[in-house]
Amino acid sequence: MEPSAEIYVPSRLYARGGWLGLGGAVICAACGVRAPFAFIAALLCALTSALMFWLSARPRISVGDTQFSMGDRSIAWREVREINGTRLVSPLILRIKLTNNRKCLMIYPGEADRIGKLRYQLRRNSTLATFDGVSYKDYWTWSSMGMLQGSDPAADQPVRMISQEDEDEIERLYRQLKSVGRLDSHSDADKS
Repeated sequence: MEPSAEIYVPSRLYARGGWLGLGGAVICAACGVRAPFAFIAALLCALTSALMFWLSARPRISVGDTQFSMGDRSIAWREVREINGTRLVSPLILRIKLTNNRKCLMIYPGEADRIGKLRYQLRRNSTLATFDGVSYKDYWTWSSMGMLQGSDPAADQPVRMISQEDEDEIERLYRQLKSVGRLDSHSDADKS
């Protein structure tokens, strides 16, 4: 990997959550001696703990100028064709489609700011890819239009497709049509 690579490691909160879940499982199992239904809670806590430990053990992600890597697997930017995400904020789950119909799943359990930075770097460097069905060029064009208006491009809000001046003109024409019933200023008598 390049020396200037950005490294993304899983958040420590997932390991802490795993230990808390394990502690809850032990307490619920101890309570299960008197109340057998507590074994259900113990099982749920143990499953949650196992999931949290699995997430905290995910491999680190390195993002460089020519490639990114997930653990031992390195992928060149020119191989990425699609990046499709889920609505989950954390952990970040991305389905990445590569050349020759190869696929990989990226799971990054990190803090929200690190997730945002990783998502930005993946989108910025994958010049041949589409992002949730939107091409690279269109995505960055729409994002820059959204930034001009001061909105957050990562938010799930519609992207502004026309300028504010055009929108004001459309609104003015709509109000005129609604009040008069037609857009032209001539009366029907002038036409005959």
